[in-house]
Amino acid sequence: MTTSQSARAILAPLLRAHDAITTIGFEISKLCLVVIVFSFSYEVVARYFFAAPVWWANEVVSYALCVGVFLAMPEVTRKNGHVAVTVIPEMLPQKYRAILLACIQVVGFLACISVAWMSLNQNISQYIREALIIAAVRPIPKVYISVWITFGFVSSAIYFLRNLDLGETAASDGERGIRL
Repeated sequence: MTTSQSARAILAPLLRAHDAITTIGFEISKLCLVVIVFSFSYEVVARYFFAAPVWWANEVVSYALCVGVFLAMPEVTRKNGHVAVTVIPEMLPQKYRAILLACIQVVGFLACISVAWMSLNQNISQYIREALIIAAVRPIPKVYISVWITFGFVSSAIYFLRNLDLGETAASDGERGIRL
């Protein structure tokens, strides 16, 4: 067994766990979308049909949007579902195309891990300072919402590294982005 094969055998359970967490997160992000639609719809009906606006709709939508976007982000990265302008890679010979695509994955990783690091520092600061989001009824700790930003960027960074493998893609269906 080569070093690469033994490393893959050791990492395989962690990668499967990462995929499972990403899948669960994506399902929760769908639930967040349902919550957003329900909240907006309820607010419109309550406000315009019953002249009784609700206080909680905008807050719920804001929180659900943040959580939902950053739970969906790793799945989009895993499937290479991001928008990609592929004119230049398609014009290059295969050898250079692979190098360019690998560079793009590295830049994606570096961008995501940098933002995750900054977000983590903010999460820690918010926790230490006990920073609160001023809500209509009861303030809540900011870190309860902002931690999802860190999660999304860390998980996406890991997928950029996983997608870096030039021999295979982490995406189960081989998607390579949306062609423009």
